[in-house]
Amino acid sequence: MNFPEKIIGQKITLERAAVTFELARELDALAAVSRESLLPWLPWAIKNKTPEDEFDYLLNWCDKNWKEGKGYAYIIRENISGRLVGSVDFFDIDAKNKCGGIGYWLGSEFVGNGYMHEAVLLLEKEIFAQGFNRIFIGNDTRNIRSANVAKRAGYHLDGVLRQDRWSEIESCFVDTNVWSKIRADFEK
Repeated sequence: MNFPEKIIGQKITLERAAVTFELARELDALAAVSRESLLPWLPWAIKNKTPEDEFDYLLNWCDKNWKEGKGYAYIIRENISGRLVGSVDFFDIDAKNKCGGIGYWLGSEFVGNGYMHEAVLLLEKEIFAQGFNRIFIGNDTRNIRSANVAKRAGYHLDGVLRQDRWSEIESCFVDTNVWSKIRADFEK
């Protein structure tokens, strides 16, 4: 696999998540102001609370997985301002079966601008160009905004995994929507 380090869209650019303390500070600042809206859906929002936590994520997940071909994390920047707005990544890659997942989050002030819709479309185009056949997206069934990203991008709701994830915030099991897009859908 040879994923590009930069993918330029109309409103946003996806950039490989570089291992720098500057980016760690940017991610930490964006997550901090968005934490309340992220907590119900993203378990990492509980744990990553400092720039050092974000640096560890950049080094030990983003960079490590990129180099090993196990995951490709991109930060999302507005084209005009250059501001960091969130991230999107390709993970759980199964090379044999030519599939993997897309995960994403946006800073709360950037929701509703079509940034994540564009990010998902940009990344999926690259994934299919790399020869993959199936992409999945999972979201908590109560996370309507995340579900709308998948729907708007043309993903098919395959079903609901009942009580498949423990919510540390709510101390209960929660359900997950599983969405997919296959190469045939993409090529229509």
